[in-house]
Formats: sequence, structure tokens, C-alpha cells
Amino acid sequence: MLPLYADVKPCLLELQSLEIPLAIVTGALREEVALVLERAELAQYFELIVSGDDITTSKPKPDGYLQAIARLREQYPQRQLLPQHCLAIEDSFPGMEAAKRAGIPVVGVAHTYPLHLLQRRANWAVDSLADLELDRIQALLSEIK
Repeated sequence: MLPLYADVKPCLLELQSLEIPLAIVTGALREEVALVLERAELAQYFELIVSGDDITTSKPKPDGYLQAIARLREQYPQRQLLPQHCLAIEDSFPGMEAAKRAGIPVVGVAHTYPLHLLQRRANWAVDSLADLELDRIQALLSEIK
């Protein structure tokens, strides 16, 4: 069994209900990410993966996020996607910095660091994915629909 957070799948189901295209931005290799997603039965929730295979720099550089936006913009030209219309869900300081450098709002999830430290760096922070405020995410998305 994979060591995944219990609230991952319910969170993805809720985000999917909002018809949000989801992407993964990671420094891990695509093959590794694909294997984990497949084994966890989560692959169907993600439109694309920007992995260490796609970028030459890693977080806190914004390159991965910028590439994800560009690729989503190609897939969904009608959305006129801008960084501020996206949301990065991050649990690490380098990830939060990368998203912010790309112009993307960040919600910090207290998986790696305590909530009070994330609150200083993220636009907002939650203890777990179960605490994500979907109405707040919907408000962000309503600007681009």
C-alpha cells in the first residue's frame, strides 16, 4: 500500500466536481509519478504532469509552474488562463516560493511544516486537504469561466 494522505482522493473528487483541470508540478521523474498515480488510482484526476523530465531547474524556480500554465493554456484556450487564475496546493517552502514567483496564489497544506509557519508564506493555509475551502476556490475560478 502506498503511504498517501487519506484526504487526497476525496479532495480530488471535490475539485473534479468543480470542473477544474488539475496538473502536477514536481521535480520527480515522470515514470515515478505515473506509477504512484496509477497504483493509487488517481491518474484520471490530472490533465497533465510537469515533471523533472520536463524542466532543467527545480523549485523554488518557477519554471515547472510556468510550463504547466502554458500547457493548460494550450489545452483550454477558451479559459484565457493566467497565473492568478490558478491555485498551487503546496506543502513545502520551495514549492510555495516557486508558485509565487510564477504569480500563482498558494494554499499551504500542513503535511511537512506546521500550519503557523505555512501561514507566513502561503496566501492561506490549512491543516489538511479536507480543510480546503471549495467556495474560495470556486470564487477564484469564477473570474475565468
